[in-house]
Amino acid sequence: MTIVVVVQTRDPARQAEALRAALGVTLRGARVEVVVDGPLRTPLAQRAAVTLQSFGHVVGADLVDALGRADAVEVWT
Repeated sequence: MTIVVVVQTRDPARQAEALRAALGVTLRGARVEVVVDGPLRTPLAQRAAVTLQSFGHVVGADLVDALGRADAVEVWT
């Protein structure tokens, strides 16, 4: 199962929370692709992104491409 996490918030704390939530999704065995609107705004968001990538998940996916592979979509605003 592939879950796409779309992060469309400019709030740094909310962005970091979304990336941490994406990490949580991986604990259920799902493949995660994260679409981020803009740069990562906090060290916590950056660490979560690096961790996701180190586990083989995609951070910075193209929205249209990712939606084509998605079984489920989670949107953070």
